[in-house]
Parts: sequence; structure tokens; C-alpha cells
Amino acid sequence: MKKLFVANYKMNGDKNFYLQVNKVFNKLKSEDTIVLCPPFVYMPLLKIKNKSVYLGSQDISANENKKSTGQISARMLKDFGVKFSVIGHSERRAIGETDELVAEKVMKAQNADIIPIICVGEENVGQNLDVITSQVEMALSKAENKEIIFAYEPVWAIGTGEQPTITNIKKALKIIKITAKHCGYSVKVLYGGSVNFSNYKAIEKAGVDGYFMGGVSLKLNEFVKIVKGE
Repeated sequence: MKKLFVANYKMNGDKNFYLQVNKVFNKLKSEDTIVLCPPFVYMPLLKIKNKSVYLGSQDISANENKKSTGQISARMLKDFGVKFSVIGHSERRAIGETDELVAEKVMKAQNADIIPIICVGEENVGQNLDVITSQVEMALSKAENKEIIFAYEPVWAIGTGEQPTITNIKKALKIIKITAKHCGYSVKVLYGGSVNFSNYKAIEKAGVDGYFMGGVSLKLNEFVKIVKGE
């Protein structure tokens, strides 16, 4: 089965870095799907010709054609060849993005034929995973029955080097897929949260559909090795 590898570069890199990203991923041969999510300003530098590689955005506006200073609409992103968009990342939720706003963004993305990658996950170690159920239900509340991807990212594991056990990852993935199914959707689920070259094969045993990666995406050689399964 094809796997999905998502690089969330966050607010990192410069012009030279993204020119190198463009060079590396246009040469990469893979049967899997790779999504590159640079900061908005560097999107034009990724002139992707590789059929396995797609451009993604790190966020999307819930508004369309309104007075929204500093925001970028789904249709604007579509004009630049964006195929996927991260929605509801914990760093966005931490500054006030609600489940209701996530649902609006999912709807706007789908209206522009952009595939949403919806981030969900508990904040604290040992927290009841019921919070994931409500996040999934709300995220899908205005969605169409098109391709939808979830990224399970325990907030406490992002950038910390810590991770849930394989058993807990399996449990979270099961909750997401069962909840989505009850809502009438079949979804893919990625794992994110301190994924690196040393641990990705162990995480694969949880039955993930791919990986949502932050820090390691900046290490091009390691990221490529993960994609190649080395």
C-alpha cells in the first residue's frame, strides 16, 4: 500500500534551502506520495515536476474573498498548485484555533479541491483519548465525502523526542478511523511527533498510513532515507 510522507517545514529555512529541496525531490524516485509544506513565501521556489511529489500549505484561511489581512484563501493556494493543506496543527490550536474553525477550513479546502491533512491529538501524557473523538467529529462536521487525511500528533511528543508506545499509537489510530467511519468517512491516518530515521520503522508497526514530520524534514538526507525505507 502506498504511504504518505508529509514534510511540515514550519517557519524554517531560507531561499537556498528551498532551492535545494526543489532539486532533491525532483530527482527522487518513489512509488509513495510526498507532500512538501514550505512557508507561503517560498512556495514559488518549489517547481515540482516529480509525479510523486506535491505542494502543500501549512494552513488555510476559513474565509474567502473577505477583508482578511494577512490570510491566504484556498483558491489563492490552488492557483499556486497546492494539492494538500495542513489544518488544525497544535501550534495553531495553541493560539486560539477552535474545532469549529478547523471544520470551516476543511470545508474551504475541499471546495477548492485541496485535500485536508487534519491534525488531532491529546495535549498531555496519559490524557484520555476521548478528546481525539471530539476533534475528529467536529473536523468532519462540514466535510464532503472526498479524500481526507488525519495526522495523529500527541502535542506532548512534538519536538520533545518523546513518543507514545506502539500500543497507544495503535489505539489512537483505531479511534480516529472508527470515529470517521461512524461519521461516514474512510480516512488515512499519519503519525507525527518526533519522527526520525531511528524510530520510523518501529512506528510503522502501529499500522500507520504514513508520517507527518517536522524537524527531520529539515535534514534532507534523513528525510529521503525514510521515504526510501532504508
